[in-house]
Amino acid sequence: MFARIFTKEEADALLPEIQRVLSQMRQARAELKEAQARLPESRGLERRALEEEVRFLLGSLEADARYLASLGVFLKDLDQGLVDFPGRVGGQVVFLCWKEGEPEVAHYHPLSGGFAERRPLAEETPTLPQKARPGEKRPGA
Repeated sequence: MFARIFTKEEADALLPEIQRVLSQMRQARAELKEAQARLPESRGLERRALEEEVRFLLGSLEADARYLASLGVFLKDLDQGLVDFPGRVGGQVVFLCWKEGEPEVAHYHPLSGGFAERRPLAEETPTLPQKARPGEKRPGA
């Protein structure tokens, strides 16, 4: 189904790169809106230069989106910085869900759900008791 299934740790490790790409995409989008707003009044060489800039910025946005996809992540909302990582919780494939500004990936939601259905990972990843090593006594044992 997915090219890659992430652990929480793998998703967390990608956050700095994802933040860099999101920032780059927002900058390109802002420049694109500015260039598009100037297009109707421009003429001649200025118009050709603006059209070229628009093509370049569109290409840059598309390349960044493809790059994120090549990492195996899904950009859900550029404005909010919502990114999903295919992962597993309780043996089921889910999306590990991160929103820009959060220090780590700490939520998930079903594949068919979205941000509104996200739940904390801590509730679904109980800590299993450590097994005693041979010859080791555990408190209360």
